[in-house]
Amino acid sequence: MKFKKNKNKGLIMNKKVFSLIILMCIINVSVMFSQENKILDFSHRITIGNYNSYLNDNVGILEAGYDFILNILYINQEYNIFDFGIGLSGLFAFDNTGNPRQPVFGLGINGSMRLYSPIIKKTRLFLEGIMSLVIYSKDYPQNGSMINGGWHLGGGIEYNIENNTKIFTKILWFHTSNNDVYGIDRNPSINALGLAAGIQL
Repeated sequence: MKFKKNKNKGLIMNKKVFSLIILMCIINVSVMFSQENKILDFSHRITIGNYNSYLNDNVGILEAGYDFILNILYINQEYNIFDFGIGLSGLFAFDNTGNPRQPVFGLGINGSMRLYSPIIKKTRLFLEGIMSLVIYSKDYPQNGSMINGGWHLGGGIEYNIENNTKIFTKILWFHTSNNDVYGIDRNPSINALGLAAGIQL
């Protein structure tokens, strides 16, 4: 009988210890994701950019986009080291064929990543890379195709106004092509340099 009582007491004690461990794990997870020890957060980014080739192909692109941003690895309440984004953009593009040049409209889906520098008086620098898939309203450029892949690569500067409302400007290299999907004769690679600015909320 004593053995059974001791066994039951042991089971009850083990259940209490197990319940306590689970409770501590839940508390730890809650603290990790609390505002005092923030590890990740979400935000929204709106960007407008203008890119021009300054080369023989003489292209110009206006682009406006929205991105949903995952901010990770915070070093304090307001500043993180990395962010990843996914979003949509609208493009208004020209090439050098025709006079006047005919506009081409495009819709793109984008994935992005930023790496931030340390903070200096609410200001920090960043490096940015963006991959995109764009569907144009017609072949772009004229001897290209309607579906193109592309990337942006560059860097910029960001300023935190208040309460994680940030403005930024950046210089990016813009590249688009169709990766020889329709053969090399229909894959005119376009490269342009541009300036973009926006706000993150």
